[in-house]
Amino acid sequence: MAARKIRVKAQKIAAHLLEVGEGDLEWEIDRYKVKGNPAQSKTMKEIAMAAHTSNLPDGMEKGLDATEYYDPPNMTFPFGAYVCVVDIDRFTGETKVRRFYALDDCGTRINPMIIEGQIHGGLTEAFAVAFGQAIPFDENGNHLGNSLMDYFLPTSMETPHWETDHTVTPSPHHPIGAKGVAESPHVGGIPCFSNAVVDAFAHLGVTHMDMPHTAFRVWQQCKALGIDKR
Repeated sequence: MAARKIRVKAQKIAAHLLEVGEGDLEWEIDRYKVKGNPAQSKTMKEIAMAAHTSNLPDGMEKGLDATEYYDPPNMTFPFGAYVCVVDIDRFTGETKVRRFYALDDCGTRINPMIIEGQIHGGLTEAFAVAFGQAIPFDENGNHLGNSLMDYFLPTSMETPHWETDHTVTPSPHHPIGAKGVAESPHVGGIPCFSNAVVDAFAHLGVTHMDMPHTAFRVWQQCKALGIDKR
């Protein structure tokens, strides 16, 4: 919205420099040009330079910047759907993600590459929370995990392959229909991972398992069920 203000001011400056009316100009990629005479134009670089000189329309302040405060009339929640399949080694408790499918909807997609990176990051952190991140304390309140040797920070070696997809449902509460991104795969990914692990034991009557689902905890569940022996 601030960029729209800048564009309006830039159009006024371009019209002044080209000595035409604002309505005689049209926008093309990086410049304003005179309708019917494209050779007559001013690029944004030229307009920005002129904005800091005295050659401006009467009463206009120097500079080509703007500030806008946007207060949406409602929230712009993203959403998604996540499906996970895991394989559990009942002798070691090790859990491997066989497949993870993520479909996200963040409304109008402004920069797809950045969105994809945000989705991957959100899913990777969800994976970390579900399978290893914990802050343990002893009975005296002493922190037992003081380094990244004790706190699970997944690298490319541990992180599963993500199968990503998207739908686009523009938000009616945003000027271009955009919503947030990255929080939805993080928030939705955690229970998806956890549900996949619990589901592996559902046929044995298990309905809940505490996170994080470390190999030791999962092995303890296998031992409690008597399925940890060959």
